[in-house]
Amino acid sequence: MHVKIRFWKFFCVIAVLFIGLGIACHSDHGLEPSPSIRGTIFLKGQRPDIAGEMITVVAPNFPPQKWTDILRTGPLPLSPDYELTNRDTLEWELAVPRGQYDVVAILWREPDEEWSFESISNILGVYNIPNEFRPATVEVPGGVMDVDSIDMKADFGMIRYGSFIKGKITVKGEFRDDTSMLILAAFPMKPETVVDYLYAMGWDISTPTNESAYPLHFVLDIAPGYVKYVALFWKGEGGDPYKFKKIGEYRLNDDPPILPGVWTPEGIWVSEGNTLINKFYNSANGVDSIHTSIDIIADFDRLQ
Repeated sequence: MHVKIRFWKFFCVIAVLFIGLGIACHSDHGLEPSPSIRGTIFLKGQRPDIAGEMITVVAPNFPPQKWTDILRTGPLPLSPDYELTNRDTLEWELAVPRGQYDVVAILWREPDEEWSFESISNILGVYNIPNEFRPATVEVPGGVMDVDSIDMKADFGMIRYGSFIKGKITVKGEFRDDTSMLILAAFPMKPETVVDYLYAMGWDISTPTNESAYPLHFVLDIAPGYVKYVALFWKGEGGDPYKFKKIGEYRLNDDPPILPGVWTPEGIWVSEGNTLINKFYNSANGVDSIHTSIDIIADFDRLQ
């Protein structure tokens, strides 16, 4: 079973929504010693059995390109008494070429699984300025050998994924050749403000950017809970890395109340391990009608 992380708070659309992989620059520095970035990771919560190795990664550019270009540390050692104290810190350091790095993050993976940075699935924390929700840039200028105090929090309580949304994406209008990223995301409400995006239940930035892949049948990993809204976001090549445009959406009907007059959250409840189906409650006969697929139209005409 795939288990996914609940990103404390969306960090993204803002932080991908949306945050993702990055490009690392590879250059020959001869015998010059490499500078390094280092800091402290503050661990929180009880480490679940599925949490295997942890690493720190840095990426010079956003949006992401490919995993193999990301610079990363080796596995970070957890203190032997972490399970007893549920409190610990890890020191990390990574040699890097001089330059600017747009993303610094902590990743985890299950034992025997491949590393991935294409969705929220393996992210435990991101370096950001307090009270800001986008990644903070780290500079490694000439003449400086160490950039320290790049500190981050890693909360094991974010590892709460294990539910799914199943659906299909079809294309309307002319597919844009300058498409650099398509992001599929689910929310407990229709996001109207930047703050709303902090509550994304899951997202995937690996949605294909080639027209031949559509219609696309997808399975999106999400956190258990009430799901109200699923949307597809588009980003073109170049420009502001955080400017995404919504080109497709699907709003789910609410679950009927258990008792008349009893308040329930909006959306449809999805338990751990279950796959979302859209239910339409028919008050005339008291029977739920069910759609087994969440169908989204990617309308590229909305980009005109």
